[in-house]
Amino acid sequence: MPRKLEFTLSGGNDAEGTSFTAELNKINRSHLYGSVRVLTNDANDRRCVTATLASDGKTLIPKGGTALGYVNPDGEWISRDELKPVDLEGNAVPEVPSSFDSPIALTETSNSQELLEHNVRLTYRLDNEAGLPAELSKELAKGTIYKFGFSYRGGVGYDPAFILADEDNNVWMMITTPNDIDFVTLEQAALCARKANVDEVEGEDTDDALDFGMM
Repeated sequence: MPRKLEFTLSGGNDAEGTSFTAELNKINRSHLYGSVRVLTNDANDRRCVTATLASDGKTLIPKGGTALGYVNPDGEWISRDELKPVDLEGNAVPEVPSSFDSPIALTETSNSQELLEHNVRLTYRLDNEAGLPAELSKELAKGTIYKFGFSYRGGVGYDPAFILADEDNNVWMMITTPNDIDFVTLEQAALCARKANVDEVEGEDTDDALDFGMM
């Protein structure tokens, strides 16, 4: 079952805001482009399955036979709930709750330029059987983009999230990560190029540019 988020939309002038819930329907590449699955059979036409070869080089572990776990410095097994985030000095880092624990206030707006400065990691379509509030639908139809912090399970911080609508009135929520882009001047780019040449191994063919004559 898709999970639901609760939102509040400010009424303005200290008026009581509008609350509504929306169902999260995750959209991935397979929904957009379809998918292809390769099935492999052995010489007897039996379906092959993935297995893991253990470090001894002879033990085969079937799918589902491995898992990740957590241990303390003494090698004792601990649960995820016992883990506490700390900084480099060992001080406790404040944690944020899950966005599903309380309503999300849609008070901050953004624009397409700021959205394009982020890398979209997850995309959800927001659905509501009763329809979204009229004031929200009106703002989204005008091209308004809402921004807020989102955390699925809670943790040490929020991810930037955006809500916007397309031309078909579908409402989307995008979970993003800020792009970390370093800009350099032409002079700095020239210095980087010279350094790259110095680091090349003598005799190694490093020319991997596209040869359009091969196409």
